[in-house]
Amino acid sequence: MLLWIVLFALVTSPLGLLGRRTPRPLIGWGLAVLPLSLFVLLALQIPLIASGGRLDEAVPWVPAMGLELRFSLDGLGMLFALIITGIGTLIVGYAGAYMANDAGLGRFLVYMFLFMGAMLGVVLAGNILTMFVFWELTSITSYLLIGYKHDYPDARRGAQQSLLITGIGGLALLLGLLILAAAAQQVGVSVADSYRFDALIAAGEQIRQTALYAPAVALIFLGCFTKSAQFPFHFWLPGAMQAPTPASAFLHSATMVKAGIYLLARLSPALGETLLWNGTLVAVGGFTFVFGSIVAFRQYDIKALLAYTTLSMLGGLVMMIGLGGKYGAEALVTGILAHALYKSSLFMVAGIIDHEAGTRDLNKLGALRRYMPITMVVTAIALLSQMGIPILMGFVSKEWMLKAALESSLPDPWPLVALIAIVIGAVGYIIAAWRLFRNAFLGEPSPTVQTHHLVDPKWSMLLSPAVPSALSLILPLGLLPAVSSLLSPAASAVYGAPFTFELYLYRGVNTALLISLGAIALGVLFATQQQRLAAHKIIASIDGAVVFDKLIEGLLAFATGMTRMIQSGRLRTYLLYIVLVFMLFVGTPFVAYGLDDIRFVLDENLRFYEVVVTALIPIAVIATIAARSRLGAIIALGVAGAMVALIFVLFSAPDLALTQLLIEVLSTVFLLFVFSVLPSRFASLSPAWVRWRDAFIATVFGVMMAMLVLATSSNTDFPSLAPWFLANSLSEGKGTNVVNVILVDFRGFDTLGEIVVLFVAVLGIYGLLRFRRVKPDVRTSGRDAQTIMPGEDPVLAGNGASPSAEHQVSAGVEPQRLRKSITEKDANDV
Repeated sequence: MLLWIVLFALVTSPLGLLGRRTPRPLIGWGLAVLPLSLFVLLALQIPLIASGGRLDEAVPWVPAMGLELRFSLDGLGMLFALIITGIGTLIVGYAGAYMANDAGLGRFLVYMFLFMGAMLGVVLAGNILTMFVFWELTSITSYLLIGYKHDYPDARRGAQQSLLITGIGGLALLLGLLILAAAAQQVGVSVADSYRFDALIAAGEQIRQTALYAPAVALIFLGCFTKSAQFPFHFWLPGAMQAPTPASAFLHSATMVKAGIYLLARLSPALGETLLWNGTLVAVGGFTFVFGSIVAFRQYDIKALLAYTTLSMLGGLVMMIGLGGKYGAEALVTGILAHALYKSSLFMVAGIIDHEAGTRDLNKLGALRRYMPITMVVTAIALLSQMGIPILMGFVSKEWMLKAALESSLPDPWPLVALIAIVIGAVGYIIAAWRLFRNAFLGEPSPTVQTHHLVDPKWSMLLSPAVPSALSLILPLGLLPAVSSLLSPAASAVYGAPFTFELYLYRGVNTALLISLGAIALGVLFATQQQRLAAHKIIASIDGAVVFDKLIEGLLAFATGMTRMIQSGRLRTYLLYIVLVFMLFVGTPFVAYGLDDIRFVLDENLRFYEVVVTALIPIAVIATIAARSRLGAIIALGVAGAMVALIFVLFSAPDLALTQLLIEVLSTVFLLFVFSVLPSRFASLSPAWVRWRDAFIATVFGVMMAMLVLATSSNTDFPSLAPWFLANSLSEGKGTNVVNVILVDFRGFDTLGEIVVLFVAVLGIYGLLRFRRVKPDVRTSGRDAQTIMPGEDPVLAGNGASPSAEHQVSAGVEPQRLRKSITEKDANDV
């Protein structure tokens, strides 16, 4: 069932193209039935999960390695899957009405369904490899959603930022997960089981004792922090607000940004209970919590304000994982649910305001209460929940966060750090919420907004934000027992052992309640000074996107410099770099570890003529280098090739000898053709020190290759493959010529690759020959094309004018540089 849930979301994504038809609001709500059906199917499993059960499914993937696509449904996966499908249902219906006039609605809905399927794959995956496949798919689909308005530079920039940051984090995560699996294998877990979440959790205590624990945790942190926008990787999330509002609402409340939270929570029983794990999460999460709440209330764009509060809450959730214990697990799952409800509602309200008023700028809004009273009520309830005001779900979430800090078993100062962060974050939320509500709904009408058409939207758009906003009020007033039964299995999965807990709205005066009320009082006090706080220079100067842009600019400049240095257009330079890099990465470890494997074995049966033939090869090579005429160099080089062919004949390899002779004949003919149009003798155009440098590098490289061959042929660590090929050539490959059978059958894909390379080279040569073909051009001012000198640009031939920059760029050359004719120096380079 779990596999089909994921596949259903992915396979039915093309149905989103129905969004091209009208009436689009009705089509949107019709398509919302797809995620709603998944929500109902998952909800039917709540009794099983609430009773402590779970669902596990496995599909063979790479049976030879014991790898499988494994899916699992427990309390934590159930919570996330219900949020994804439930909020997704509302988002799809909302998108049909909000984007009714957008010609690309069908394409947008396809991206949304793919995104939903990817997130379901992440939270329902039963092993780390399955999870990682869908993890990367969320990055790709979020890139498509954020860059949906690809005609706008800001949308492209935001999409590129998110893809780069999360992509780099994804690579780090993959390495960390593989190291984690290796650590599990060290402590006795089988290869197949070392990729399963349940096996990793069961072996967690032993894994934490291995030397691989620290690097695995560090890399997993990098992957999760980039995905969930933790400082200093936070800046991509506000940039993601360039996505259409339905995508922003889904992204911020239920999907991608919570993927990192999910993975940290999933691995917490296996990797937690260490200072590295708990201390890092409390420090990074606490700072992000405070940072996001402070930066939020200086934003004028409603979506930017909401984005920074999302950033802040993500930090708070990370901090709860770091605090650990039962209260930490309870606070985490409660916060996930509360945040999904009020944040999805607020983002959709932001879209309604933008849709009706034509702007999201708080400086250009005001008095919307007169024209949009229902929208105001929906917004007020969601904002009160975000502020943590009593009787709302956000208040319950904040109470449990305070209890997690007060009851934490971590050593000082971590509980105090968390407590301070929660208080500052709560104050910042109140300031930001008040600023949004006051500037948008109170005061006087803005002169920049035409108010004659301002009304509450139709039910097709208003229903989606109203449902989660209402649930933020209804759940704590009468449904907390049901919520507790849903959240208890999720908290148990985070804690690592089954337990139950009961949420409550009020149980007398306690420390957590007093701190909460104190934070509310401070928030109300500072909210009256929000304009002065927003203008503070320190707060106003924080912008991580600037640092990112500088890094990207530096990377591009470095890449440009490297390209200019490496791509010089000279074959000798390319060969030099290739040889030097090979010597560095192969020669250095060989000298350090492989010299002992060299064995010089002299064949006692070696004949005199064999020695003579072998000695002629280096003599011919030296003659080729020392030759002053081109013909002499060709002859000397041919002697070297002929001696190699003769060696093949002497050692019973006639097919190789024939191949070698064929190559020698073709090479000689080709070289004679090429050199026939060049001067008969070589000219020394390079300085003496360059020639001595090249001679030294060539000598060292040749000696290294000879030593590598000797070490390889004399190494006895691995048995020779020759007997196997001799025994199986006829029976398996149906041929008596062992070499041919190896090339065609046993290494058939290598041969196919070589053929492809040769074919591509032929196409390249053909293209170059067509490029060199000179055609008549009307811009030559009457001169015939045949009179154009070699190397002369036909565009310039008529009047000697300088080419325009546009022509130079279109011709594939840099500005201020003209095409040159072949010179003696160029010929020697070739």
